[in-house]
Amino acid sequence: MTDTPQTRTTALQEAWLVIRFIVFGFGGFGVECLSWLSLLFAFGSPGERWLSPLIALALSVVGALMMLYGVGHWGRWAYLWVFFSIPLFLTPLGLLADKYPGAEWLFATPNLILLVTVPMPVSHWLVRRYYERRGVPQPSSMLASQITKNEEGS
Repeated sequence: MTDTPQTRTTALQEAWLVIRFIVFGFGGFGVECLSWLSLLFAFGSPGERWLSPLIALALSVVGALMMLYGVGHWGRWAYLWVFFSIPLFLTPLGLLADKYPGAEWLFATPNLILLVTVPMPVSHWLVRRYYERRGVPQPSSMLASQITKNEEGS
């Protein structure tokens, strides 16, 4: 196999996709989780504050946008609901568990794992159905067409 500029470009594009996913995808997830935890603790019963609630809310949006870019769904704004589904589902339950001692069973380890893993796939399925109804092509075909357009332009 010879090392042509086209294969080097494809390898660089693939490396950029991996780096983008790791930096923006995982980094955005961390930023969003920390900001939502900060909001949860700020409005919970002890009232601890790591960040100002307005800064935490802004960081949460920035983290979600980072994840949107990291996974290659930039411009598909409905996927923000997928990223916000876990914190939007857990925050009211966490605040209720503080107020009602009988609701603490929700946060036992097996129940917590279910509470974290169920909302995201359900919301992802709903968003995919939304885009399928609108006739928007799936991301895998979008990535292939993007790479093809980049190769044609060089």
